[in-house]
Amino acid sequence: MPPRKRMRPWELPLLVKELNEQSSRPRTYVIRFLYAATLFGAACSLFYGSFGSDGDDGTVVLGRGRFMFERLVTFQFYSIFLFLPAISCSALTIEKERNSLGLLLITALRPWQIALQKTLGRVVPMVTYVLLSFPLMAVAYSFGGVTEDYLWSGTYLLVLTGLQVGALSIACSAYFPTTVEAFIAHYVIFLVLYGILPIGWGPFLFSKADEVPFVSTLFSSFLMVMLTGGFLVAGWMFVESRAFVPPKNVLLGLFKRLDAWFNDMNQVTGGVVLVRDGDPLPQSRPVAWRETAKKSLGTFRYLFRVLVALELPLLFICQMVRLAGPGGGNLQSISVFLYVLWLLSTAMIVVHAGSVISSERSRQTLDVLLTTPLSGREIVQQKLQGVWRLIGVLLVPFLTIFGFETWWNTFGTYRWAYLPLAIAAMLVYLPLIAWVALAVGLRVKSQMKGVLTAMSLIGAWLLAPIVVRFVLIGRLGFDDRSVVAQLLMLFPSELIPAIERTGSVVIITGSTSLQPAMPPFLIFILNLLLHTTALYYLRRWCLAHADRMLGRLSDEPQSQPQHLEPEALAAPIGQMAT
Repeated sequence: MPPRKRMRPWELPLLVKELNEQSSRPRTYVIRFLYAATLFGAACSLFYGSFGSDGDDGTVVLGRGRFMFERLVTFQFYSIFLFLPAISCSALTIEKERNSLGLLLITALRPWQIALQKTLGRVVPMVTYVLLSFPLMAVAYSFGGVTEDYLWSGTYLLVLTGLQVGALSIACSAYFPTTVEAFIAHYVIFLVLYGILPIGWGPFLFSKADEVPFVSTLFSSFLMVMLTGGFLVAGWMFVESRAFVPPKNVLLGLFKRLDAWFNDMNQVTGGVVLVRDGDPLPQSRPVAWRETAKKSLGTFRYLFRVLVALELPLLFICQMVRLAGPGGGNLQSISVFLYVLWLLSTAMIVVHAGSVISSERSRQTLDVLLTTPLSGREIVQQKLQGVWRLIGVLLVPFLTIFGFETWWNTFGTYRWAYLPLAIAAMLVYLPLIAWVALAVGLRVKSQMKGVLTAMSLIGAWLLAPIVVRFVLIGRLGFDDRSVVAQLLMLFPSELIPAIERTGSVVIITGSTSLQPAMPPFLIFILNLLLHTTALYYLRRWCLAHADRMLGRLSDEPQSQPQHLEPEALAAPIGQMAT
């Protein structure tokens, strides 16, 4: 076999291919526009009030550019840490899922060239996002307070941070077989390294850059450059050695190891089994059986461990509040645990519901599933059985919190209204989150993109009232009791804290004061009705269009075969005879 042709260092065919593909996708420009709109909107809210009034002297605003510049660069750091891994962790895992990485390895490209060009293919678009902030940096620089060295240091650290985060994402993408594993591992490694070596990351160096010249910042970034090179070398080594590693469920493997350990320990008790799993055979619902018997977050014994991990800390906190007594123990710690429980439940439901269909596409098993004599509606309903089991388990800690707060808060004026409102919100929001994630998973082909898209939609819906409240009340001076502020309770992120405040007890100098404000029950009910209606129509839409979204049928009615007269059939038959 003739030797493989070597690529010249300046030839970057894979990078050109990546950039051409990205430039031909409409979503590239949509994401760029949304990023620019978010950036300039956040900058306007930060810069508001810094321009002075009409009667002020122009020298009043001098020196305020430092605050603008620091907030702007910090926002860019957070954007890189948040968005770049989302678009980079799938660079090589998607090649593995499509079985095309092996074809890439037999080309003239070396593994180090593949890792480098894949990294640049993700970093270059992020650098264009950084370039969007240059006009804003110029505005901040014109206000004074920002030295030229400080400006160059901020720009340099932003670009180097993009390269560093992109290299770490590519290394994780090269090592792990699936995008989800690479995405989670990236943030775990990032948090560990940032906690151990903060000096090797951009935000820490930027916090010290205002005190030193730009040359000192260059020398201080030596460790940052070394970490970036180490990530690139790791990606180079893993591209070929981990190219054909089969995917596996890490969570399921962990649970199986725990099963083996518990079985060994159970020999002391004579092999007692408290709870057995369901039927060992699928019977008439094979897809539902597969979701509830073969998946880590569908099997009852594994879900029971999730329940124990959530319920034991909650019971401990409830006991500590009870022992502290009414004078020293309030429900603030319980409310904090409730908000954390909402975030964890949302993340677990989105990941599970958003992956039930998209994971089948990524593993190329959806076509096999579609050959079963089941309609698309039945497939979707059975695929969600594991999600409903997960939601059923999550109801237990929610009901524990609601019941404890109702029982403990005996002086609350509206404490009996709190319980039905809290339960109603839980029963509406959790299924709605599941159907939103499923609807996104039906449309998006990639598992990782489906999960991230669902997370982004739900996150935007939750953060929208916070942004509106910050602009209207914090910046424009609207009254917190205005109609606009009250209408913000139509969002879940405003309703849930409002329900927690319902019937709350105000402690003044050790005595109980029963002066809670009248809760807007009408807005509460309207919120729940709106989200219930959205849940109903979203579920109806997903089930009605299941066949088309799965790729089996189209919504257009199929044309019926035309009836042909005997005379019309005679001509073709005569032609066949001749």
